Amino acid sequence: MITRLETWWSVGVESFADDGGYDRAEVPRELLEYITASITDIKALDEAEGWAYGHGPTRPRVIGGRVHMALAWRLEVDRAAWAAVRGLDPRGGVRHDFAEHIAHELITLPSVCETDAVMTARYATGRGIVRRAWTWEDRHPDSRTT
Repeated sequence: MITRLETWWSVGVESFADDGGYDRAEVPRELLEYITASITDIKALDEAEGWAYGHGPTRPRVIGGRVHMALAWRLEVDRAAWAAVRGLDPRGGVRHDFAEHIAHELITLPSVCETDAVMTARYATGRGIVRRAWTWEDRHPDSRTT
């Protein structure tokens, strides 16, 4: 099974630097390298023997104290292996779960999770294109106010 995952990121320079102990001048490079290196370490992707092939990131830009960048991957995994790892019916919506799970894992990476990162993801599900944004509140549902 193959799908494409496209992501757009907006992360505060101070937020990432403070959380990770980075020099502010190094944040764009560190953030880019951290995310691109971490995708192949996602547990479910590893257990299903899947792979993520980068399609060339955009050069990170700092605008208004925030790092803006776009990252995209071609994701590959055996459908039955993914279904087994995730406890899904292989005849069901496995492609949707595959892309959304990888996107969710990226925005909840330890060095991203506690920052003010916002990520928008776009991916194909077999039933059309999904576009979803994740914010602090999505990563910390208990922080929502009623």
